[in-house]
Order: sequence, then C-alpha cells, then structure tokens
Amino acid sequence: MKKLKIVLITIILSFNSCIDEDIINDSVPEEVRIISSFTTLKVGEMATLEASFFNNIGEIEDNSFIWSSSNPSVLSIDATTSSISANVEGTAIITVKAIGKTGDLTDSQTIEVVADNSINIDTPKKGTFSKTTSYKAAGDFEITKTSNGIKIELASNYVADTSLPGFALFLTNNPNSLANALQIDAYDDADGAHYTGAFTYNIENVGLNDYKYLVQWCRPFSILTGKALIIDK
Repeated sequence: MKKLKIVLITIILSFNSCIDEDIINDSVPEEVRIISSFTTLKVGEMATLEASFFNNIGEIEDNSFIWSSSNPSVLSIDATTSSISANVEGTAIITVKAIGKTGDLTDSQTIEVVADNSINIDTPKKGTFSKTTSYKAAGDFEITKTSNGIKIELASNYVADTSLPGFALFLTNNPNSLANALQIDAYDDADGAHYTGAFTYNIENVGLNDYKYLVQWCRPFSILTGKALIIDK
C-alpha cells in the first residue's frame, strides 16, 4: 500500500508541473489569407485563386472574397470564377478582400508573369520557435511543398523540454487553442515525440499556406509551451 501511494504522488507531481502555465484567452485576430501558393505564371496561362477566411478562434468560415490586380494588363481577374489570366510579361500584386466582424480584411501576393515558367516554384516557408513558458523551446525549421503535401524539416538547433508529461507538435491557425489544430507527431514520453535535433515530418494533404503557426503543447493540460510563426523563406 505504501508503494502505491509513492507511485501516485510521483504521477501527480509530474503532471502538476504544467497546470500553472494555463492559457485563458484563446482568441486571435480575424484573417483572410491567400491559399494559392504559386508565385509565377507563364504568358497565356490561367490559374484559379483560392483564399480562406479565419474567424477570431482560428476556424475557417464561409465568406465572400473580392479579388483585384494592381496591373490588369499583366494579370487580369475574372470576378465570377476567381481565375487569373497571365497576359504579358511583368509583375502584379493580387489582393483579396473579405469583410469580418472587425471590418475589411486583406491579403496580397506578388505574382510574376514570365515567358518560360521553368522558374515557377512554390515559395518555401520557415520559422523559429520561442518559448511561451519556463520550459525549453527553441530552434528553426523550414517547410517545403511535396507532391502530396508538405515537408517540415527541424534544424539541428531544435529543442523541446523532455520533462513535459505529454508533448506534441501541431500546425494551427490559433496558437492559443488545440481546437482545429493538426497534430503532426505522437505525444507522451515513449511513443515517438521528438525533443531535440534535426528531424523531418512529411504531412499529406496539407498546403503551404493552410496554417500560420507551428506550436509545441503540453497536451494533457492543454498548455502552449513553444510557438513559431510560419513565414516566407
């Protein structure tokens, strides 16, 4: 009986280490985001523009989008189909607008029209972790497009705290909540969580612009321990 009490006390103390770090406010600013990831088109090509509207808790909601081109002679837009046509060589800024509860929201992307689209690439992403609690969280990463999703490469300077009782990495649009987050690895101390050094994750059916953050969580108590904003490389 005495041995059982000791085991229970140890478990309680290990899990209790996360409790005081809890996050109360799970709201984020509303956002409209261009999801299309191409940055170049060949003269004569057409492409469909895609965007998503995220509400104040990072969930995708239906909304109406208004597209515009800074240089219609280079890139013209069909407002009915949200498609663009590459007319002549040059550069244009494509802007999407949506109306949220806080007012007008916009996002823009520069697209180059070229004679040969051999340089057409999907812009890679990057980010750097910063800790949000007293636990260790640091390191860089890069995200590139694959044939069926994305690849996340953690750099050799990546670190997470091995003392966390239940740990996982998530892609999310709201770093303050696990709701609608995509878990990309196993969690808990013995089933595949990655804590330090270089490592690669291949994630299917995810686009380069689908998520805004890569985050670390102490999952049993839903505590954010590390956060990284995903930006263009």
